[in-house]
Amino acid sequence: MTPALVRKVKELIGCGLNEDDTARAVGCSTETLRKHFAEPIRVARAEKRAEAIGLLWKSARGGNVAAQKKLEEMTGRALAEEGFTGARTPAAAPDAAKPRKLGKKEEAKEQANTILHDDDWGADIAASLGGRTLN
Repeated sequence: MTPALVRKVKELIGCGLNEDDTARAVGCSTETLRKHFAEPIRVARAEKRAEAIGLLWKSARGGNVAAQKKLEEMTGRALAEEGFTGARTPAAAPDAAKPRKLGKKEEAKEQANTILHDDDWGADIAASLGGRTLN
């Protein structure tokens, strides 16, 4: 495994040639290529992807809407694969109970009862109601 052969494998894989054809081009079997060139193959794919993302980013920053959409799609997919939720804390369990959302009438009653406990004038309202709530 000479540096020149590693460079050739990286170039071929980086240009999109599949492992079978790359193995034939360097004169070995696919299994031998995978065994001895696993790391250069991973590096070549990562470098090519990084280069493509860089070009896509530059194009998106220049106003290319298609590039912007593709980057958004790629970012969302990558974050989903990593389980990113957008929060700095771990995601809440999906079966965690959410508080029940109140309807308009229930919200109005809750606000009316809450105002009775207001220090400024809530005592006056409570006294006028004879100490009872608005339920």
